[in-house]
Amino acid sequence: MGRRRDYDEGYEDARRDLVDRETGSPSGGGAFTAAVFIKYAAIVIVVLIIAYVVLRIVGVLRGAF
Repeated sequence: MGRRRDYDEGYEDARRDLVDRETGSPSGGGAFTAAVFIKYAAIVIVVLIIAYVVLRIVGVLRGAF
């Protein structure tokens, strides 16, 4: 049973470290800062643009054959 507790504590520590790195918050309060939101929004926008371009290319190729 001690192993499960060690695992859970390790998981919580790793999660807290990840939140600290992402938010820049040394307290680990879980604040979701604007910079993190903007970073992920930019990633989503880039992925959507790439998907749009790929779909346009596929449409042109289908129309050519």
